[in-house]
Amino acid sequence: MRLPSSSPAALRQQYIDQARRDRAAAPQLRAAFPKVQQLRLELKFDGTTTNVPASQSHVLHPPARAFFELPCPHADCDGRFDLTAVVNLLLTDRLSKAEGTLKCQGHRPDRRITRTPCQLHLNYEFTVTYH
Repeated sequence: MRLPSSSPAALRQQYIDQARRDRAAAPQLRAAFPKVQQLRLELKFDGTTTNVPASQSHVLHPPARAFFELPCPHADCDGRFDLTAVVNLLLTDRLSKAEGTLKCQGHRPDRRITRTPCQLHLNYEFTVTYH
């Protein structure tokens, strides 16, 4: 019997595999929020390190999956950003815009054997177009 690996890379891969299954199981945006025509996500990262990930922009249309959890863009981090509650509040209340900041709760290896908090911040802005 083989025990699962608990290395950071193995744990990240397990998370990615689970997120892929969760995304596939999520309802389409049109089923979860029938009035939404388009959802635009603007993601900007801010951190204390010199290698801050690039900004991202996503546009979701009705056939897209209503899944709003993203892994931390640092490949060596075990954290993630869960935007589900923000999006659900935005779309349930039929608001047209929301913005805010989330802090990664994950950890990254440092120069020693230990792991330190990631400290990456995600500044998000959502814009919704309704039918």
